[in-house]
Parts: sequence; C-alpha cells; structure tokens
Amino acid sequence: MKVINSKDIYNILESAILKNEHLKPTIGNGKDKRYIIKKGLKIRHKPTGLVYTVYDVSFGDPGDPIIHCHRPGKKFTIKKDKFKDYERQ
Repeated sequence: MKVINSKDIYNILESAILKNEHLKPTIGNGKDKRYIIKKGLKIRHKPTGLVYTVYDVSFGDPGDPIIHCHRPGKKFTIKKDKFKDYERQ
C-alpha cells in the first residue's frame, strides 16, 4: 500500500483544480494556503480563445483576488466574478 505524503495530496488537489471550470488563485486556508496561479501562467479567455500571461496576483480585500495579466499590446485585470470566463492554457 502506498503512503501518501503532503506533496502527493497537493498534486491531487492541483490536478482536480485543473479540471475545474473556473480559476482559483489559491487552495487551502490560513497557514496551509498555497498560490496556484502564479506569474507566467497562461490562461485562455473561453468566449474569445485569446491567451494571456499572468504577471501578478493581488488581493484587494480579504478573499477578493485580482489576476493581472497581459498579451502583446494589452494589460488588464481579472476580478473574481470573471474567473469563470477563463481557464488554464
């Protein structure tokens, strides 16, 4: 029987999140919080198919993440209520 360690659990959770229909910048709570959307991640806008690169993730209000991304010639932010319109590339 295989013993599962914390890295295995993290990989399982990350894999499950990749299959989700919307983006979540973190998993876990408190000391166990981990950022899964990081600088350099490619995300695709589902309706248009345009691909953007994440350059920062910030938290304006607690629990209200904002993803900062760009593509050539355009920089913008994605607020939590629009995460459902994007997926990992």
